[in-house]
Formats: sequence, C-alpha cells, structure tokens
Amino acid sequence: MARPQKKQSLHPSELEYFDAFLEGLNGPIRSFEALDGLFCALICAPRAVPPSEYIPLIMGSGVAFENEAQAQKIMDLMIRHFNSIADQLQSTYRTDDIYVPALIVDEHGAPDGREWASGFMVGVTLSAQGWPALMADTTLGQMIAPMLTLTAAPDPDPTQCLPDLAPEKREDLLEDMFVGLSDIYAHFAADRRAIEAAAAPQTIKRESAKVGRNDACPCGSGKKFKQCCGGNDQM
Repeated sequence: MARPQKKQSLHPSELEYFDAFLEGLNGPIRSFEALDGLFCALICAPRAVPPSEYIPLIMGSGVAFENEAQAQKIMDLMIRHFNSIADQLQSTYRTDDIYVPALIVDEHGAPDGREWASGFMVGVTLSAQGWPALMADTTLGQMIAPMLTLTAAPDPDPTQCLPDLAPEKREDLLEDMFVGLSDIYAHFAADRRAIEAAAAPQTIKRESAKVGRNDACPCGSGKKFKQCCGGNDQM
C-alpha cells in the first residue's frame, strides 16, 4: 500500500534547499517562488495536468541528481508542496479566505511577485483548457489581470516602457493577485468536479432480471435456458 503524502508546509530549511536546487536548473521554473506559481495554476485549472507533463518542464534538460537519495528528497518536497497548496486553496474555497503565495523579497523586505506570476502563466499554458475564455471575458479577466501585468514583456522602445510600480502600487497589485488566485480556484471548481466525476469508475447495472437456468430461454426457442443459450454457462 502506498504511503500517503503529507500536506504539511515545507520547513524553511527545506524551502531554502529546494530553492537552491531549482536555481541550478535550466528550465522556466528556477526558483521556489516560480514553482509555487506553477503549482497554483495547475491546481486551479479545470483540467488536471499529470506529473508526466509538468515535472520534465520543471527539471529542464541535462539535470543530474547527486545520488538516488537526493532525487527522492526533491520528489518528496515537490509532492508535499503541491499537496500543501491544494489543501490551502481548498480551505480558502470553504472559508472565503485567500492563499498567500511564497514570494521573494528585496533588500527592503518588499515582495516583487514577478517570478510567481511567471510560473503561474507557465501553468496556464500547460493546462490551456478554460483559460482563454476567462481571459477574454471583461469581468472574469480581472481575476488574472495582475498576473498578466506582472509578466508583461518590456517594450523594445524605451520610451514606451511602463515605469516601475511604486511600492504601494505593487503592494495593491499583489493583493489583487492573491484575491484573484482564490477567485480563479472557485471559478473552475465546478469544471474540476465534472471532470473528476466523468473519470470515476462507473458501476454497470443489469437492466433486466437474471435468467434462471430452468427458465424459458429469452431467445424464444421454447427450451429451458440451460438447454439452449445458457448451455455453456459456468456455474
């Protein structure tokens, strides 16, 4: 029997170890903050994305673990953090609370949020179903607008670049991003339930009563079932 994965949050020392490992990779997810964003998008999405799709993307190419123990440790940390986020987002859905992502802070202790938003948008690309309609809707699109703002590519023309956000403006944008995350999770809840229900094993029920071996054969021959179509049935 498989050992269930714990949903506990990572210890600060584990987070630091994991962040250092991710920094050495060559894929689009190179920090714990970006990983948190990626996982949030995958958990919110209406379509479940299997690990076989997102783990190779995280690892990039040419990754080499020091040994089997390190490989197992990294996988355990990854699964634990994924499950922890899923548990916390589900809690926000039940309590109208918000999930506050793990963000890197600058030398002044202020969070930036761009790496988290970048990881989130990578997750949106992986789980494309449902997102285009959300982003195209004038009202619903406000949920993901902060992520899009934080990941907007700079204009090649320096005169057209948006100025850096003032600290208070960035703080407001990040708060909107946290609220938007919880709203997105709630928005796709019905889609996730429908997909899970469709994937659940179905019980097939017999539409008619079982024919006894001494009953008349349903084929209409007039013979007993055991002497006709049921002659080869195993008891």
